[in-house]
Amino acid sequence: SSSSSSPNIYFALVSNGTGVKGVYRSSDNGSSWTSVSAAFGGESQVWYNNVIAVHPRNPNIVYALMTSAYRTTNGGTSWSITASGVHVDFHAIAFSRADTNRVVLGSDGGVFTSTNGGSAWVKSLNLPISQFYAGTVDFQNPQRYYGGMQDNGTARTLTGAENNWTGIYGGDGFYVLIDPVNITYVYAESQNGGLARSTTGGTSFVGATSGISGTDRKNWSTPIAMSLINTATLYTGTHRVYKSTNRMVNWTAISSDLTRGNGGRIGTITTIDAARTDSNVVYIGTDDGKVQVTTNGGTTWNDVTGTLPNRWVTRVTVDPDSANVCYVTISGYLEYDFQAHIYKTTNYGQTWIPIGGNLPNIPLNDIIVDPATRPRLYVASDAGVLFSTNNGTTWQVLGTGLPTVPVHDLTLHSPTRKLVAHTHGRSAWAVDVTTLTGVASQTGGLPVAITLHQNYPNPFNPETKIRFEIRRGSERTTLRVFDALGREVATMVDENLGTGVYERAFNADGLASGMYWYRLESGGRGLAKKMIIMK
Repeated sequence: SSSSSSPNIYFALVSNGTGVKGVYRSSDNGSSWTSVSAAFGGESQVWYNNVIAVHPRNPNIVYALMTSAYRTTNGGTSWSITASGVHVDFHAIAFSRADTNRVVLGSDGGVFTSTNGGSAWVKSLNLPISQFYAGTVDFQNPQRYYGGMQDNGTARTLTGAENNWTGIYGGDGFYVLIDPVNITYVYAESQNGGLARSTTGGTSFVGATSGISGTDRKNWSTPIAMSLINTATLYTGTHRVYKSTNRMVNWTAISSDLTRGNGGRIGTITTIDAARTDSNVVYIGTDDGKVQVTTNGGTTWNDVTGTLPNRWVTRVTVDPDSANVCYVTISGYLEYDFQAHIYKTTNYGQTWIPIGGNLPNIPLNDIIVDPATRPRLYVASDAGVLFSTNNGTTWQVLGTGLPTVPVHDLTLHSPTRKLVAHTHGRSAWAVDVTTLTGVASQTGGLPVAITLHQNYPNPFNPETKIRFEIRRGSERTTLRVFDALGREVATMVDENLGTGVYERAFNADGLASGMYWYRLESGGRGLAKKMIIMK
């Protein structure tokens, strides 16, 4: 880097990939160099962040950005840490040419600005630039979004507003789960398998790695999955699979090494999914191209990799209604192979069918099966979200307004038809998939043609009444009831209805106590509300 006021003077921050070796200065356009400072102690992360910048008006003011930010005002003779209190791991700096006291820094914590030459810094709070690894939606309260972010921990919003996200767990944030039946149980994690559990709805956490060997190989983003047959059962993976039957109080290994071993790539499990229809069926995928399945609860595992490409397996997703059906997305990002890899099995992985159709050549990161509108599929890619209405024969971009950035994780809240995309660089976005033409909001600005009222009485046992209104001629109308796991338990209406006010009685005989959803769809619109059965 050089100063525009003295273009012949250059500074270089030199490293060997494992540590900073120091700063060098040239006063003859780089023909010769002189060391002006020794190595910076404790700075070893230089493969990730290594920036040096000279002030445009004063060649003696130089910033060296690494884990911390350093500044010299005497050409490198001495350095001091600047930007104290600003989030560490720096990557970028810019100077205002109109105001030499205005400096902007970019770090893992966002963008920070100083108007007094670096003495004080203010964070820009209105930039949607968070890098989510994964996220979820509270099933009982779908306005509550959760997500794990690069170097910014796990955060949530209880209202769905843009300006009230708060952190609930530290470190780098990754997968986060909320028990859909009992929301007092929340699970989060930090890097390399730092699992944690909360019994207070996410207000406090304790470590949850008891029983997991400290010598196991663990992925930076360690997968966790919950059984929706029994939500007290969870799974995680190192190079082998662990199972907990007591909400992460402790873990027991239920497999040997399911990867290709400690060589080549990392040799870790990257994705896990448990079947919703058979508690004995669990699928896993690894960073080194393996896919394996157990159909007997982990007693034996079958390597079903078969002819799948030897690439990073980003997601295995079991069909909600069929344990023998599973979808796999694969990324060739590390191998510079950007072909879209997505495969489907209907026989527990014995054979795989490519269903990439017309997908562009781009890495894929997640796949969602829509249980309410079969055979609709959604995929998260490195350039946004796409969907198919014919099981992968053809694909198209979903909605408008979503930035063209990597989407690492998708969550579908089926009763409200809300699909949430967690992007790695432009925060989280939501879309209503009722009509597949919505933009990044729940209503899309379209006129409301239906009204759904709260059931009465509520809570109830065994009968309640649901009232709704249609204000747009004759439309195909459905009114369905879902349990707390998103499974449809009743269809109350499925017919053409004209303009008018309607009321239907719902009888809960045969259903257990708990929270349920009812959803009205008519004329391309959809509304959902909660109700409580109390016996």
